[in-house]
Amino acid sequence: MEYKDKRLAILMLKDGRYFEGLGFGASKIVTGELVFNTITGAGYNETLTDPSYQGQIVTMTHPLVGNYGVPPWEKDVNGLIKYFESDSIKVSGFVVNECCKHPHHYESAKTLDEFLREQDVPGIEWIDTRSVTKILREEGVQVGLIAVYDAGEKPDLEELKQIVEEAKDPNLRHLAREVSTKEVKKFCPANPVGKAVILDLGVKYSIIRNLLQRNIKVILVPHDCSYSQIMDYKPDGVLISNGPGDPKLYTKAVEVGKELIANDIPTFGICLGNQILGIAAGGDSYKLKYGHRGGNKTVINPDTEQCYITSQNHGYCIQKFEKSGFIEFLRNIDDNSNEGIVHETKPIFAVQFHPEASPGPLDSTYLFDKFTKLMGI
Repeated sequence: MEYKDKRLAILMLKDGRYFEGLGFGASKIVTGELVFNTITGAGYNETLTDPSYQGQIVTMTHPLVGNYGVPPWEKDVNGLIKYFESDSIKVSGFVVNECCKHPHHYESAKTLDEFLREQDVPGIEWIDTRSVTKILREEGVQVGLIAVYDAGEKPDLEELKQIVEEAKDPNLRHLAREVSTKEVKKFCPANPVGKAVILDLGVKYSIIRNLLQRNIKVILVPHDCSYSQIMDYKPDGVLISNGPGDPKLYTKAVEVGKELIANDIPTFGICLGNQILGIAAGGDSYKLKYGHRGGNKTVINPDTEQCYITSQNHGYCIQKFEKSGFIEFLRNIDDNSNEGIVHETKPIFAVQFHPEASPGPLDSTYLFDKFTKLMGI
């Protein structure tokens, strides 16, 4: 490869195998859990800002990314950033086959390259993302490294091998603490008809928007908020949010889940929230080989045989959760892993996917209506 006027970049696997490409975004070296996302051309802005990707290097399988640019940091009428799922990029690094240099869209304010530079996140392009994905499917997700250099600089491969060999799995960290709100935040629609507390383990803004659209006042509380603190707000229901990392690390959230179940509080769990409630019910979690990440994942209701196309982003699942009256009501059609649980007698349910569909299909937004009905609204 010619180095002149080009920014060389390296994507390296845990064992030292590497891909050589061109860099965009920030010039730096980062490590993280290397995963892949199968969503097609749209949705990269939501993906980049999804808190569930904290600590991860995301490989996009779609060949061209960035073609409609990046919108501005505008806020909606509720004070939420309009076009993104959080207030910053959450991925550690971004891997694409091609990064579009000249996007076209009426809402575009900058290119993908400019967005990653602004947020100090490195990206690599012009590598075979299908090959990367095949490795991850066959061997499983793993710690990896991205190194992006300024024009004219060359990598020291031995140095990079040492860095990636010593890199720790980010799932050993309490990732939810890193992305959760640090203070209580309140969002109120014009004519609220109910009140919900969200236990924030890494909530996406579209989840908040979906509740506000149903005229539900939202109180967002930190990840370590206790059951009694939550109940002080006298909510009609509690939502345990999506988020990154290993659910077994989040013992305080599990304790909240146990109290919600014991006290018959209307509760809705999303993604990580599904895992938290499953563990609270006496179940167990396990790590998937390569996870479910994309906007085209099919789940089925085994009783009705009705299928839904869903947006997903998780690396862990639950099992053996039936000890406290829960049953499985949704299942992944590809690997039969759990996609949803519901209590047989109590107003509590959860799903493993992202019903807010940002990005993704709208098949499952009805679940927010189900939650409001459980709250008696």
